[in-house]
Amino acid sequence: MTTIVLDDDLMNQVVQIANYPTPQEAVAAILSDYVQTHQSQKTPFDKLRVDVGLTNEEVDELFGRNKNMGRTIEL
Repeated sequence: MTTIVLDDDLMNQVVQIANYPTPQEAVAAILSDYVQTHQSQKTPFDKLRVDVGLTNEEVDELFGRNKNMGRTIEL
């Protein structure tokens, strides 16, 4: 738990403006709203992404074309 010391006048203004019953509820609601607003949201693509532990170069090799493959014809 963290203790935060705030000016009484500031807390009274926050409670009065936001209509919270207690300063504790005001601070909890404000911090919760802040976290929800600034927390990065995962896109549907990010949710589907699976980390397989490959480097970018290794992924490129999976999809890269081998220029020597398929160029010879056996007669």
